[in-house]
Amino acid sequence: MTTVVRVRGLAFETTEEDLMTFFTGLPVTSALVVYDATGRASGDGFVTFADAEAAKSALGFNKQHLGRRYVEVFASTAEEMTSQANAAQAAAAAQETDAVIRMRGLPFDITTGQIVEFFDGYSVTDGNVTLGINADGKFAGQPNGEAWVQFASQDLATAALHAKNNQSIGGRYVELFPSTAADRDASRLKPDNKKPQSYGMAGFAPAFPAAAPAWTPAPAPRPAAAPGIPGGSGSVKMRGLPFTCTPMDVVQFFAPEIPITAGQVTLTQGPDGRASGQGFVTFANASQAARAVQLKNRQYLGSRYVELSQEASPGMTFAGAGGGAAAFSGGPVAARPAP
Repeated sequence: MTTVVRVRGLAFETTEEDLMTFFTGLPVTSALVVYDATGRASGDGFVTFADAEAAKSALGFNKQHLGRRYVEVFASTAEEMTSQANAAQAAAAAQETDAVIRMRGLPFDITTGQIVEFFDGYSVTDGNVTLGINADGKFAGQPNGEAWVQFASQDLATAALHAKNNQSIGGRYVELFPSTAADRDASRLKPDNKKPQSYGMAGFAPAFPAAAPAWTPAPAPRPAAAPGIPGGSGSVKMRGLPFTCTPMDVVQFFAPEIPITAGQVTLTQGPDGRASGQGFVTFANASQAARAVQLKNRQYLGSRYVELSQEASPGMTFAGAGGGAAAFSGGPVAARPAP
């Protein structure tokens, strides 16, 4: 029998010591928090116990709270733990070859000159900066709040990342991530030779195989605000969510001041099926939505501060709490055709 369990749903600030303390009363020998390629906690961890019986008892901690979040506990193996750790290390190593940093959370009117000034002392020029641009919608052609910066060396990129992450530019806190030239270049690619493939309002424009046909819902007039559909007057848009965020994380974010259920939460995805970092919460009316914005705008969810607004963003593909997929583009929600 195995002596290892996997813990999922960890807050990003959870440490290995926190993991070991969580299983107080059981003979824990070691703990591992898994990090992704950006160096941030992935939300997963592993704990090794002195014997299989202790590991079996640890499963009784499933869906208990570790800090402010409830976590899931599964039986695992030493092989899975090693594989997860090695994969994260390999991904991180791959990121450390291009000396590129991705910036997120920039003011929408940001200029390359402001970014050069932000990285003063790190040998950055205007030619080293690539601004992320909205591909469509009413803000098409305008900055989308992201940028990529090429540094002269990996040492400079690493030093800038550590010194400038979560610093302010234009009155906003900016997040920095290790990135690659491929990611940066994907934001410039035009798969159909006409316009970039859209990643919605959430990010850059990734390249997709030309053989993969784009899908858009049939045009239809926008209905009156409907319950459960993002865009109604009682809908609040959330921007800057952790990519591993779940509907229950959003429920806990608003608690206890504003009680909601997971069924009111819609987490959006980009065309590649990955979380976009945005979502919607549907409230009973506009007054409740306004109160949510007033109380929770720019508060932290995990290690990231979240921006709230009473407006919907077009062109998003989203997965609701129930797991279904649909596209919201300012019209009614339509089912995605079978591939």
